[in-house]
Amino acid sequence: MWTETISDNADVLAKKLAVSVSKQLKECLTEKNKACLAVSGGTTPVEFFEQLSQQELDWAKVTVILVDERWLATDHKDSNEKLVRDHLIKNDAKQAYFLGLKNDSALPSEGIMDCETQLRTQIDHIDVVVLGMGTDGHTASWFTDSTQLAALLDSETSAWCLPVEDSFLPQPRMSLTWRFMKRAEKIYLHFTGEEKNKVFAQACKETSEQLPVSHILHQDGININVYRTQ
Repeated sequence: MWTETISDNADVLAKKLAVSVSKQLKECLTEKNKACLAVSGGTTPVEFFEQLSQQELDWAKVTVILVDERWLATDHKDSNEKLVRDHLIKNDAKQAYFLGLKNDSALPSEGIMDCETQLRTQIDHIDVVVLGMGTDGHTASWFTDSTQLAALLDSETSAWCLPVEDSFLPQPRMSLTWRFMKRAEKIYLHFTGEEKNKVFAQACKETSEQLPVSHILHQDGININVYRTQ
């Protein structure tokens, strides 16, 4: 199930999302004196990151991680880590601790154990997740034709992250699993544009392997907070 916050302006939407995420992080800090935020890459979240970086909270107690990552140098223009460091880990948020998914292994499949270990030793729980969505209906690195899709969506898997190395991808990736993310107190889905609205409308109808994002919308007991433009 899901609830929707809709705006006719992408920047206004980004500000609303930043305020909501900030409020949720503050609640986590009040309750347990720490918080973990998982964010996505792409072009859509840039203004959201800029707005969130200016929200006043105890960022030194916040860990920021990625929902997924391309297996590229962390200073590469297409690196999600670079995106987050450039647009989120600054201003008020410069004190946040960033934990990336990329390591020195040649491939995600070779670096999976180190990545899993880093996650398990440095965090125990994700509090807030902000997902994006592609025009093909993917979210995170959950792609329709991926050989890892079933494993990534498996609610019973023990894995927190998995390598995604399908040949159709420009670069191999590492992605968090649904099992790891679904326990978050708050899960957001943020996207903009008419084309993505059409994809979302289809995903709302039923769970479909053709639209991986549909799997998170039809989970019993889990509400997805959708932030989208008209």
